Amino acid sequence: MKRTLTFLLLLVAIVSKGQDRSLKELINYVVGGTWTSINEDNDGEPEGYKSYYMNFSTWSDDESVTGTIYGVKNNGDTIQLIEVWNFIDKANQSIFYVHRTTWGSYATGTIQTYEGKHIDIQFKSTTAEGQQYFTRDLHYIEERNRMRAVTYHKSKEGDEWKESNRSEWTRTY
Repeated sequence: MKRTLTFLLLLVAIVSKGQDRSLKELINYVVGGTWTSINEDNDGEPEGYKSYYMNFSTWSDDESVTGTIYGVKNNGDTIQLIEVWNFIDKANQSIFYVHRTTWGSYATGTIQTYEGKHIDIQFKSTTAEGQQYFTRDLHYIEERNRMRAVTYHKSKEGDEWKESNRSEWTRTY
């Protein structure tokens, strides 16, 4: 399931090339339309995932966003995988990130700008069995409705980040 989680973090915060954005712009970037990613590592098994999609909307105001991520299996079934909530944390100049999976894991972390033109999402996950691991997603905007993400994982806080996945996302309205 770690691979399934790797795509979820492109989430809320994408920054245009060469342009710094406010936290409100970042948190609301993915709002509207449907973001879709084809699973390049699809094994073809009926229970495997051929693609993923996600939808986001503002929650109580323009400083909070909620979203849902779905998986489309090779057998045609579509299932909800992850619920996501993000809130602006003005004191720390970041976005607070929370998610919960349908299999009982949860995560908390932050979303911040990286070099003013990329997004750095880092969070700590706890599985339903109590195991913990860390994820980092760097998101790059290619166009207004197309982005790519590189996902890294590590088992412990002091470990080195290891690349685990790359994904491309396209938004349609």
